[in-house]
Amino acid sequence: MNRIAQGFTLVLLGVAALTSTVPTDLYLNWVKAGFGPFLIAAGIVMVGLGVLVIVAEVRGGGDVSDEEETTPVTAEASTSEQGDGHGHDHSRAPWVAWLLLLPVSAVFVVAPPALGSYTVESTSGSTGPPPRDEGGNSKFNDALSEAEPGETVQLDIQAFVMRAWIDEEREMADREIELTGFAVPNEEGEGWYLARLQMACCAADAVVNKVLITDRPAPEADSWWTVQGTWVEPEGDLYDVSEHEFAIEGMEEVTDPPDPYE
Repeated sequence: MNRIAQGFTLVLLGVAALTSTVPTDLYLNWVKAGFGPFLIAAGIVMVGLGVLVIVAEVRGGGDVSDEEETTPVTAEASTSEQGDGHGHDHSRAPWVAWLLLLPVSAVFVVAPPALGSYTVESTSGSTGPPPRDEGGNSKFNDALSEAEPGETVQLDIQAFVMRAWIDEEREMADREIELTGFAVPNEEGEGWYLARLQMACCAADAVVNKVLITDRPAPEADSWWTVQGTWVEPEGDLYDVSEHEFAIEGMEEVTDPPDPYE
């Protein structure tokens, strides 16, 4: 039973990897989109190995049973069984080993959600600015660089935060900008945050990007919003700013995006 349990565990893990990638985008809650093909390949391999383990164990168990029926039991073997195992077969794992399947099966019932407001609140702060560019103004490759004057510009929160920190030309000033993210309560001060998490590989390395909003009542935590407004331009050195403020002119609740990360 021990090897059969191992085989079922492999099959369930493989099926979990396949069902979160092939029919759905659930895997985007945990890893970047580029890992989808690798998860599919890993799922196929695990299902195949699990089936092979189960089939081999079932066939092997049948052969052992046939041999036991045709092989006479010697007095020495009988004595050994009584003295060592008291008549119990210790070559197989106890039935309690099947309980190992419960945590794996739980993945199909309660799939872990994407990181949200709790992660932002438990994180000490946003990502810090990159090293100062002493050679001049930093170059940006975002929608604002290509936008016409007066045009509403859609930016990732990460791009907004980076410009608010290092754009010495302050090109966002007086420009109407559109951001999308989830609401996070500000437990230690005024207003609330519109936030998005950025990950390089998987949810374990996600970092926080957020903007502070003080001119609208705080919505429900983890609800998703698209907001239009302007950057609240700070005085002094941009690198000294700890909270990037955003003044809202309009906001609309939206459904959770398939890929919650930037």
